[in-house]
Amino acid sequence: MIDVGIIGGGPAGLAAALRLKARGVPRVAILEREATLGGALLTSPRRIHGLRRFGRLLTGPAYAARLTQAAQAAGVEILPGHEVTALRPHGVVEGAAGGAASLFAARRVLLTGTLLPVAGHLRLNSGTGGPAVDQYGRCSDTAYFATGTLAGRAGPGESLGAMAGDYIADDLSGGLPSLDGRLEVLAGQGLRGVAPHWLAHVAPLRGWLEICPAEALKGQLRVRAGEAVLYRRRVRAHPAQRLLINLNGIKTPPDDAQLIVEIVP
Repeated sequence: MIDVGIIGGGPAGLAAALRLKARGVPRVAILEREATLGGALLTSPRRIHGLRRFGRLLTGPAYAARLTQAAQAAGVEILPGHEVTALRPHGVVEGAAGGAASLFAARRVLLTGTLLPVAGHLRLNSGTGGPAVDQYGRCSDTAYFATGTLAGRAGPGESLGAMAGDYIADDLSGGLPSLDGRLEVLAGQGLRGVAPHWLAHVAPLRGWLEICPAEALKGQLRVRAGEAVLYRRRVRAHPAQRLLINLNGIKTPPDDAQLIVEIVP
């Protein structure tokens, strides 16, 4: 059994793998259906990548090659040409490579990219179509984590991947809070979706909510538990806009509460 299997070798997957190795996780593997790792980087011809990590500007393909080399040097197991076909409970992943079926098990599995392999046992978020996750990216089967678009998050893939790597490393060492008594987060009036979809119940609350408006509108953005309003601010929102709510310092509601996030006139 490997420690962490990463599905998808794009910027998020490569960054997560490098962070996990830097955190001392022994066995990390990337499963990528294409022959070359890099994902969206492979279609970026401009020299705008790599300055922070490698001290020079590189094209997307060159940067992807450098990241792949860095991952290999760090001891990441890279499995190109490996199509993941199904996710099973407790980190068991089915796939196919070279015309042959494959099966591997991992203590944790990170889902990246935009496509979700068949995973009938994972709870899905109706707003995003991806797996429902908590503020750390954990899915309903806590052997699985998700990041980026699949988790309803927007932002640079590398940053999100590195963050996911940290959360998984914390989880493997017992550093994440339990999901017992978790708080459901529901998209209410004026919203198409909200992420994360539930929160590990910690006091005080920590992290961020990322919301997607359903239409252009203005009003009061608020978070409430029942009739108790925990957070409010005035906003002017557009459908393509992502709005963030900083949860730090918000009063912690009772166990098993439902948090309603909404924009009201």
